[in-house]
Amino acid sequence: MEQASRIRDERRLRALGIARSSMVGEAGEPAEVEGTAGSWRVDPEYLGQPFAGRTALLSPFDRLVHDRRRALELFDFEYRLEMYVPKAKRRWGYFALPVLHEDRLVGKVDATADRRASTLRVHAVHADVRLTRGMVAAVRAELEALAGWLGLTAVDEIVL
Repeated sequence: MEQASRIRDERRLRALGIARSSMVGEAGEPAEVEGTAGSWRVDPEYLGQPFAGRTALLSPFDRLVHDRRRALELFDFEYRLEMYVPKAKRRWGYFALPVLHEDRLVGKVDATADRRASTLRVHAVHADVRLTRGMVAAVRAELEALAGWLGLTAVDEIVL
């Protein structure tokens, strides 16, 4: 049982990269996260490795944002899936997609697939930070890629 718990904790930490000690026990190495209280653990494979960021539209179920408290503590990123929230009370949209840019969560995109018109309808882009021209271009490219993946031929004109 102890070995199974250790393996579970190591796998959980490998999947997350960094986690509260309470989630992963003694797996990995101790880490300090500036601006947070409590103890953290980091997967030693990530220590000292070069980082190449990119832009991505994440699923609301992505491990990076799934634990809302962790996302708030590590990235100052407030988020919740609003599909069960009454429409009038939604802040970001029915199934808003978190936006990762390099090493930061920078906003949310509210978009739906209009299959009849073969268009990705972008209802809103909620920026949590000031978006640079490069960030805007990267988000547009991700929206085009998403439309293609969904088999759509167009993306609504996006005002960012």
